[in-house]
Amino acid sequence: MQVITGCHPILIVVLSRRLALSAGVLATAGLIGGSAAQYVVAAPQVVASPAAACSGSANLAANSSVSRTLQVNGVERHFRVHLPSGYSRGSAAPLILAFHGRGEKAIWFERYTQLSRLPAIVAYPDGLRSSTGPRSWQSAPYANPKADDIAFTRAIIRKISSEACVDRSRIFAVGRSNGGGLVNLLACQLPGQFAGIAMVSGAFYPQSQRGCQHSRAVSRIEFHGTEDRIVPYDGAYKFGSNLPAVPAYLDRWTVRSGCQQPLERKIASNVTRIDWFVCRPLGTMVSHVRIDGGTHRWPGSTRSDWRPSDRVNAAALIWQFFQLQRPGLIVGS
Repeated sequence: MQVITGCHPILIVVLSRRLALSAGVLATAGLIGGSAAQYVVAAPQVVASPAAACSGSANLAANSSVSRTLQVNGVERHFRVHLPSGYSRGSAAPLILAFHGRGEKAIWFERYTQLSRLPAIVAYPDGLRSSTGPRSWQSAPYANPKADDIAFTRAIIRKISSEACVDRSRIFAVGRSNGGGLVNLLACQLPGQFAGIAMVSGAFYPQSQRGCQHSRAVSRIEFHGTEDRIVPYDGAYKFGSNLPAVPAYLDRWTVRSGCQQPLERKIASNVTRIDWFVCRPLGTMVSHVRIDGGTHRWPGSTRSDWRPSDRVNAAALIWQFFQLQRPGLIVGS
């Protein structure tokens, strides 16, 4: 493990706090020590924000999922929303928007990711079919030209905030594959909206980079298998567009965010985690989880044949990462 040297004292304090929080949350999630069976996400009580009481719809109940429909620029769009166990309309809860991969459905994504077991409200949007392909998002060359997923995302946040008690300072986004590319686009196009983002096997086509050149830095974590043949770790040319290599994608964001030297460590026999804890503005961080030999799968999936690694659980590590992105940890700019 490399040691960061020559840092300002404030940076050392921030790093120390993050490391302590990280260890505590990992232990709570069952990711430190023990067998692979312990890596299933637990369902702890909601950690409520000390916000004023909210009103909410009687149609939303704790520990349940419901379907919703919206009209977005004349197009009917659908999503699911899950309220966690322990949810109370009197306490603000975090909100996670979770975007499936190309060709998937929201209900499948909810089932295999285990994100609904986290202590947060989780929304699962459905992508839009194109005339020549399956459901997808506007962050790729094969997307339906009618898809305005940025407006769709805004509409979902407004709808859920009107029906449930949402902590507006703790809204996050998660995406897999094409959905990961959309999450990258959303972070660039909706500055200040997300406290953090997470991408699993992210497909970062040029369409997902629009508006990113001058966008505000957002804390992000990316998971990728080195043997991914759908979105190759070392990049590819697909659908008439370039997919960047994952290290190149990370370099782009760590340089743009002025990140200090990373810390690298093994968290499982075939899994390496790299963290850039100290970036600008202070409180921003970039993380990468590399799964050696991993394929285009969700780590910790409820489907055993979909696990690139039995030793890590993406949902648990994403929640750990999001827990670090609290407004109180941003100490400067």
